[in-house]
Amino acid sequence: MNNVNFTGINISNADVLNHKLSIYRLTEKDKPYLKQLKSRIDLKNLFPNINDDEYRIYDAILKRAFDNALVSGKNGMLLACDNIPCGIMVNSRERNMKLLDYICTWPVVADKKAPFGAQTLFVQMFKDFLETGENNIVLYATRFGSAISKYLRLGFKSYGGDGHTEIMRIGRNSVIDSYNKLKEKINLVPAAISADLDLFNFLK
Repeated sequence: MNNVNFTGINISNADVLNHKLSIYRLTEKDKPYLKQLKSRIDLKNLFPNINDDEYRIYDAILKRAFDNALVSGKNGMLLACDNIPCGIMVNSRERNMKLLDYICTWPVVADKKAPFGAQTLFVQMFKDFLETGENNIVLYATRFGSAISKYLRLGFKSYGGDGHTEIMRIGRNSVIDSYNKLKEKINLVPAAISADLDLFNFLK
């Protein structure tokens, strides 16, 4: 498949704890690559101690993120650690706010995630948000695991929900505060070259 030219756009990079974290903006050209990547992520191998309920929820979130990454009107980003894909984020815009549709990270090898992987994706999203006139970022957090507490630490506040999800929101001023705090440990800089890259050849 290496002779097929499917591309992704490297938009930013960070050196974190001796690892290079890179974010790629996804386009329709990346559909074949994402399809292959989705099929080869083995959560039971990457999380050896995952139980059946955890696997079911994690797998559903992961698949939905991949399925929505290239939907029209949505913005999909892929995270790689040392050229190994390890995270995906999907967001969109509704009226005057940004919606975080999905975020999911997974280990690069069994039980070893990229350092500050999810936070790196949030740095990029916060940066993009602050360059718009949007007022809030809204997400629906699963009650599975520690997702809600992680979002609270990022400055999001809870606004109710149901038995499965919690509605959470962060306003512009809080985004500025959280963005500045994250930048103290994650120095995410724009990519020097923004040309399309062949993800089949460039990422592992």
